[in-house]
Amino acid sequence: MNEHFIGIQISKFRKAAGLTQEELGEAVGVSGQAVSRWECGGAPDVMLLPAIADRLGVTVDALFGRDGGARVPVEDAVGGWLCSFPRKERLDRLCRLVWSSVRHLLEDGLGIPDLGYLQTCHPDMGDGMNRLMLSQLRTAGGLMLDVHAEDLSFVTLWPEPEDGYAAWLAPKDEYRRLFRLLSRPGCLELLEHLHCHKRSYFVAQAVAKQLDMPVETVEELLKALEERQILRSVELELESGEARAYELAEPAAFVPLLYIARCFMQAGMNHIRVGNDAAPLLRKGTWKDQYGSRSAVQTGANYIYFGNYDNSGLTEQLPAKGMEARKDKEEHGKQDG
Repeated sequence: MNEHFIGIQISKFRKAAGLTQEELGEAVGVSGQAVSRWECGGAPDVMLLPAIADRLGVTVDALFGRDGGARVPVEDAVGGWLCSFPRKERLDRLCRLVWSSVRHLLEDGLGIPDLGYLQTCHPDMGDGMNRLMLSQLRTAGGLMLDVHAEDLSFVTLWPEPEDGYAAWLAPKDEYRRLFRLLSRPGCLELLEHLHCHKRSYFVAQAVAKQLDMPVETVEELLKALEERQILRSVELELESGEARAYELAEPAAFVPLLYIARCFMQAGMNHIRVGNDAAPLLRKGTWKDQYGSRSAVQTGANYIYFGNYDNSGLTEQLPAKGMEARKDKEEHGKQDG
């Protein structure tokens, strides 16, 4: 077997995986030009073969065209690939992987250029506007909205349910009550303050002092946020009497909410927008004002804690200490439930 055969195999599996030469090279620690040389007749260092095979989702035998070189399950391939990076880099790597696969969501024959990751999410367009460089994708199967840049990246995938998106929306009045609450003076400032600190219980007097807001205003906002189940509370028995302490119910939802809202409020800054805009997003007549007990606000859904939520501020890195880090909070949640 000559060296060129390995290059042919790498090229075949790379294209099947939807990767560019640069993306494969980055994954295994070489340049895109090195990958090009492999595919044009060269061969990689033997020590690189396991990493190449992992990234391509095949076995090393497959690179040599040997029997037993069947493709491994994609879940195992992606999992093994992610584990090759430091834990703090894995979410970013997964986001990049999803973006690199976007071309496979398009209709047959509809291609997009290899855009890669941008240097910045808000390049200067000369109009003084600070807008995100969004990508929007609409296919027969659903929606994708993302930003892919070195300074900010996120990806949201929304496969369309069988009954349509509207069937799973909350009643309109639930959204109206939420938006009215968020628009009240001091509400966003309060939520920002709570998300920028360690997750713990707090009392209205302490928060009012830190925000330089009247205690009465803070107490009203805290009560309203608890009614929306954005916060939860417990009664504490102190030497000076009883006091109500609050805690964020679902802190991980706040940042995505603000990002999606910002995307919704801007226009004219789409880096790529493909899909059929003629088809309606919501099927006619399916979004009702009321149905059953479904609510726009909820807490206590099934979840597993990973990492230490005691350090879950917006500006703090979330250490990974395993599920044991939140056993006490889980037990408290069960009691609340």
